Amino acid sequence: MPVRFRQSGLTVSRARRGRPDLGSTLPNARRDFWLASLTLIGADSYNAWCDDRHVRAAAKPPGGLMIVDQRQAWIADIRQPIDSLHVFVPLASLHELTDEAHAPRIETLVCPIEAPQLDEVMLHLTRAILPALSRPHEASPLFVDYILRAMLVHLAQTYGGVSLTLDVPRGGLMRWQERRAKDMLLGNLQGNLSLSDLAAACGLSVRHFSRAFKATTGEPPHRWLLRQRVEYAKGRLASTNDTLGAIALACGFSDQSHLSRVFRAFTGTTPGDWRRHRRG
Repeated sequence: MPVRFRQSGLTVSRARRGRPDLGSTLPNARRDFWLASLTLIGADSYNAWCDDRHVRAAAKPPGGLMIVDQRQAWIADIRQPIDSLHVFVPLASLHELTDEAHAPRIETLVCPIEAPQLDEVMLHLTRAILPALSRPHEASPLFVDYILRAMLVHLAQTYGGVSLTLDVPRGGLMRWQERRAKDMLLGNLQGNLSLSDLAAACGLSVRHFSRAFKATTGEPPHRWLLRQRVEYAKGRLASTNDTLGAIALACGFSDQSHLSRVFRAFTGTTPGDWRRHRRG
């Protein structure tokens, strides 16, 4: 069963098969969704059928994107290994995004399988989220939410034909909003809050909150929270004899190795070495 994340209204998963000749896929259930599929290894041309109409899917380079309307029934004849990121975009999420930006509603996303596009932005966003799909127990919901919302905005603007402009508060968050957001984040070091939770508590839309938080703190919420976890871990390392595993769990990390990777990324050293140096 592939790992899936469902946040910001989107569902994302990685589809991989190393063996060739998968054969014909089953038709999808008809839903008000679009499937944006970005290949990581490239793909040769193949046969597909849309509501029983034959379509020839063009070859895609690594980073090639196609978008399939799930309101129609699709079957694909897959004869080669695959490695792709699948992003399912509901119509409701597109409407919510455009309503928030006071833009015309998007009724379709256009990037047909006959003419896929090399999409460097989606490729970079995909590379950012792949480690979370590989280690879902370490994935921060805030970080996943951040990436998926970036994907949603990019797909809407690039393939939905709208320009999204926002009236973002130039001064960032007000003091009470900053205090409330930080208190919520520090009260949930595991990062199980969503951007929607934080934005609602501040009386802002998610997009306004995300930009205002970064304007105020210099970092997006998931990055700010990671930094606070590391600072909290430093305090536990300096003041207790707790094991690294116990400190990792207390600070919202999944295990000791997760703590070590993040700690080194922020400080340039391991928690054990930091403790030994601190204590002389």
